[in-house]
Amino acid sequence: MVLISILMAAYKAEATIPAAIASVLEQQHQNWELIIASDCGADYLALCRANGIDDPRLRMVATPAVGSGPSAARNRALAMARGDYLSILDADDTWLPEKLSALLPLARESGLACDNTRAVHPNGKIIGTAYPVSATPRDIDALTMMNSGVPHFPLLRRDLAGAGYRPDLRFAEDVVFNMEVIARAGAMTLLPQPLTHYIQRPDSATNAPRSWQRAEAAYGQILAMLTDGRLAIPAHQETAIKCAFAEKRRLNLAYGAAIEAGTAGSFQEFLASRRLSGD
Repeated sequence: MVLISILMAAYKAEATIPAAIASVLEQQHQNWELIIASDCGADYLALCRANGIDDPRLRMVATPAVGSGPSAARNRALAMARGDYLSILDADDTWLPEKLSALLPLARESGLACDNTRAVHPNGKIIGTAYPVSATPRDIDALTMMNSGVPHFPLLRRDLAGAGYRPDLRFAEDVVFNMEVIARAGAMTLLPQPLTHYIQRPDSATNAPRSWQRAEAAYGQILAMLTDGRLAIPAHQETAIKCAFAEKRRLNLAYGAAIEAGTAGSFQEFLASRRLSGD
């Protein structure tokens, strides 16, 4: 069986990480290692043991400094990874048991595969999925991934990760990482079944009241990096990708205005409401 290294950045995740880890332990594909990158100084392995979880496949590494950010944390985990394939699970999200077993055959064939991320409330109420639910895999490009407005958590062949995440990005770093991986792979195979629960917690990095300001700064960084040619871009999509990031920035500013006006909750709810209204 193929060894899969799962990278998990964890910052003040004591309340949520047990459920995230439990969803890995429940995977049908069992040849994995989970590398937790503690970005807050917490000993998450001790927390696991206190919750009755003691598995040799769980490993932990600390970031150089508290609050180094998700890019630095995942890169620390990546440096320890021993697997032929990589996957990413955030410490406040969960997987369905068939996530790895369903994606592995697709990733073996194309090098890169993802499922149809489902955004949900902490109580389990569904907000929506990145794409219509289907059983038929298909290839998607970077633009399709970006325009969905929902994070993707792929399973990828290790060499496609390159140098990892851009350490100077502390927001939308996953979008850039996925874009660059798609540029190396040529496309990403999408299995349009929801196997990842992207849980919309009000205090998360993407939903905190000032998160839109952090996103605005990040989109400015990304557009500058694109202009300077510092990012890997899929062939013939440079202009379209710049426009897509500019549109993300515009949408984020609209979300910020709604937050300031007290008319928006999570970004995914905001996005879903705009889709329903046809905006």
